[in-house]
Amino acid sequence: MELAKQLYPGTFDDGCYGPSDYTPIIEHCGTVIERHDDESYQGDTRVLLLNDGRFGYLEIGWGSCSGCDALQGCESWGQLQELIDAITASVRWFDSKQDALDWFKQHDWEGDYNPCREWIDKCVAGLEETA
Repeated sequence: MELAKQLYPGTFDDGCYGPSDYTPIIEHCGTVIERHDDESYQGDTRVLLLNDGRFGYLEIGWGSCSGCDALQGCESWGQLQELIDAITASVRWFDSKQDALDWFKQHDWEGDYNPCREWIDKCVAGLEETA
């Protein structure tokens, strides 16, 4: 629970809902290279990360209220820590930049819900620059 308290200090001091900003968790996972947030009241955040020389892909679904958003729905430090652990574990890490590039090029993005082609192209271009 120490990590939860470090990333979201004072969150449950007033007894309200959990936080609504996933940025502290995302930045805990690594340095953000490219990020795309859907522009709606609910959707997904997709992130290309770099951590200790490894590239990773993270996708987080979110909603507009505590009933449909896991982060806002947290009611205790324990629940918040469990969510942080789950999100951290869900990062898809690649063994090399080339592996990340191959995955971004070959993944069935059209089969995903609401893919953002512009963001995908930026990730591919950035990975190709130094691949």
